[in-house]
Amino acid sequence: TSTETSTETSTETSTAQSPNNDNNNNNGTNNKVITGYIGMLAVEQTHRRSGIGTALVQRAIHRMSQLQCQSIRLETEVTNAAAMKLYEDRLGFVREELLKKYYLNWGDAYRLRLWL
Repeated sequence: TSTETSTETSTETSTAQSPNNDNNNNNGTNNKVITGYIGMLAVEQTHRRSGIGTALVQRAIHRMSQLQCQSIRLETEVTNAAAMKLYEDRLGFVREELLKKYYLNWGDAYRLRLWL
C-alpha cells in the first residue's frame, strides 16, 4: 500500500491595539491564530475507494485539533472530483479561493479550509 501525507502547522499572530493606539502601554492583546496545513495526500490508485484517504485526513485533523489549530487549509486541483467530494462532502471543508494556474501543469486549484 502506497500512501503519502504531509502536514504542518503555522502561527499567524495579530495584535489588537487599544483605541488610542498608545504603543507605550500594555493594554493591547496578542491573539495567536494557529492554522494547520495539509500539503499533500496521495493514495495509490489500486487502493483508492477503500477509506485510506479519509482515514489519513481524519487523523491529520485530529492531530491538528490536539495542537490547538483553529482551522486547516489545503489546495486541491479543480478537476479532481474525488478529492473535492472527500474534502467538501465527507469532511466539511469549504471553498475559500480559486487559484488560477496554481500547479506546474497550469491547472487551477481551490483553496479549502476546515474550521475546527
